[in-house]
Amino acid sequence: MNITLRRTVATAAVAAGLVGIAAGTASAKSDLSISVNAHTRHVGQSVHVTARGDDDAARVTYVCIDERIGAGAWRQLACSPKAGRQLVLNARADRKGQEQFRSRLLVSRGGRLVTDRTSAPITVTVR
Repeated sequence: MNITLRRTVATAAVAAGLVGIAAGTASAKSDLSISVNAHTRHVGQSVHVTARGDDDAARVTYVCIDERIGAGAWRQLACSPKAGRQLVLNARADRKGQEQFRSRLLVSRGGRLVTDRTSAPITVTVR
């Protein structure tokens, strides 16, 4: 094998090794979503709210659903009772106007539960 061919083979082997190393790096995956069964409700009707979330880098995760009526403050409606990836609830629409829901993903860090991420709010119009 001539010297030029050896260099080409060696360069190709090093490049292939670097591609293999880059492809093998791990990355943590975290996701969070929220959905409702309808974007318009009448007073007295319920809104079916579903939140899903997970973080594979955290040992313990909880999913919570928050609600805000109009421009008021956010209030927590519920959190998954055990470490979980999904929470489903029915929220009764009590007043006319805009009602918003969001989900939060809580993770355990240093023995404390902290908010990892918060979803974008989803709006329901109550008539």
